[in-house]
Amino acid sequence: MFAAFSAFLIILLALLWLCQTVFLNSFYKAVKVSETKSAVKTVSANLENEKLEYIVADLSNEKDISITVLDSENNVLCSAKGKNNRSMFDSIPEGALSEFYSKAKSNGGEYSEYASGKLFSDMKATDKNDDSQKPDELNGESDKEKNKPNSFLICKIVYTQNSNYTIIANASIMPVDSVVSTLRVILIAVTILTVSGAFAAAILMSASLTKPIKNISEKAEELAKGDYEVEFSGSNIKEIDELSSSLNHTKTELGKIDSLQKELIANISHDLRTPLTLIGGYAEVMRDIPGEVTDENLQVIIDETKRLNSLVTDVLDISKFNSGAQQMNFEKVDLVECVKSVIPRYNKLVESENYKIEFSSNAQHAFVNADSTRILQVIYNLVNNAVSYTGEDKTVKIEMTAANGTVVTHIIDSGEGIPEDKLPYIWDRYYKVDKNHRRAQLGSGLGLSIVKEILLAHDAAFGVSSTLGKGSDFWFEMKTV
Repeated sequence: MFAAFSAFLIILLALLWLCQTVFLNSFYKAVKVSETKSAVKTVSANLENEKLEYIVADLSNEKDISITVLDSENNVLCSAKGKNNRSMFDSIPEGALSEFYSKAKSNGGEYSEYASGKLFSDMKATDKNDDSQKPDELNGESDKEKNKPNSFLICKIVYTQNSNYTIIANASIMPVDSVVSTLRVILIAVTILTVSGAFAAAILMSASLTKPIKNISEKAEELAKGDYEVEFSGSNIKEIDELSSSLNHTKTELGKIDSLQKELIANISHDLRTPLTLIGGYAEVMRDIPGEVTDENLQVIIDETKRLNSLVTDVLDISKFNSGAQQMNFEKVDLVECVKSVIPRYNKLVESENYKIEFSSNAQHAFVNADSTRILQVIYNLVNNAVSYTGEDKTVKIEMTAANGTVVTHIIDSGEGIPEDKLPYIWDRYYKVDKNHRRAQLGSGLGLSIVKEILLAHDAAFGVSSTLGKGSDFWFEMKTV
């Protein structure tokens, strides 16, 4: 920023120097020429105006231009000098006006030239019939005449309905060398003061911006190292305040993710350790004690192997959904039949632990466009979640309502419920309301994350409502076909 500010200042001062010194004479000459042509144009438009003399006088005084208007006989109708009351017409030789008229006539009605201050005195001394005096010599300027006043002269013939007129205007172009010298001294002083002040301001401004940015950068490095307690402070600059707020929010979210990832690893480790311990323990017993090779012990090993496989499968599913590698095979599926096919899987719980799985539907069939395997997984995971967290009555209700081209499925438990402020996070990848690890009675305990990804892939609406002490209602809605 300091470099950019300095470069801008240097360019600005360079332009100022060029305009006020190098190009000042050119600008000044261009302005005088433009004013002279404009004055001639105004006079041309008012030649037959009864107030012509006043118009010429006003223009001459305002623009500091000498103007003479001649009639068709080259008689002076009106004439006015500039503010300095001087004009090259004061020393005009006899016959010069006729010469200018001739040049204008041969040049299409208008003639103009730059001339030195000695033009008319030179013309006096030169025989007007001398052919050696060429027109180009009128425009020349020797080195000795550089500092003498120059002038711009324009002669224009104007034809009206009643007559024709000749307008001759002369603007003195004074040397600006002395003015340039004065401006140069002023510019040196202005440049020194401006550069000093601007550099000081640039240093202060860059420092005021650099300090909070450097502070943010240092804290960002701490955040990158895993310090989620770091606090990004703002400044008196709006954009930096907004950046600090965004980084503080990012820090909070990263801290949550880091904490939840650690919790997930702990939970998965627990779930892996349990079946592995059981499998290893029963296998050792069966190896060491021949009489323990029973169907019951083998079934324990089989069940725990299935549980272990289920956990690994769920982790892989989450990974596939996150990477976008999971593909859906959509087909026409009866959602009612899907729900009915899941319920028998819980017969063992119903018989041995007195669980109740109640199902009701207002339609015998509800066809949807879905991946049957994944929708079964959604239903199974939601029911399994309800079984894990239902209340003392051990009741889980499954209610389906088909209407208006949609079918809504509710899985309701009677457990402790979920606090309202936790509901927005219940579907998060690593989120767990109950921080004390509770292993699901069936499945891996990672079901809700998978349910969310599957329903999103089906463009299905889903959500959860819960009342503390009464239970939770997980639902999803799909379009029927």
